[in-house]
Amino acid sequence: MTGERRVVVSRSPAALGRPRSRFDCGDAAPDVSAIVARQLRQALLTVGAVAGLLVGVPVLALWVPAPWAWVALSLAVQGAWVGLAVRQLRRAERLER
Repeated sequence: MTGERRVVVSRSPAALGRPRSRFDCGDAAPDVSAIVARQLRQALLTVGAVAGLLVGVPVLALWVPAPWAWVALSLAVQGAWVGLAVRQLRRAERLER
């Protein structure tokens, strides 16, 4: 041994004890159930938009002539996916405020 001294631990670590609150809400505690309900409603609207896009793409491909259908599938649909994702993210963040 190199002469190191052992130390006896007499209490449990903080992680095993009573959990500390990470957030100091103060008097203005957010109504979590209301926030979750609003976000769920927003998520369901987004799912409905995605379902409409998934159903609308094959219908669009049937009505549009062959070369332009690939352009619509390649560009317009990808832009719609990105737009829906950005919209969902912004609205979810706004609902949390």
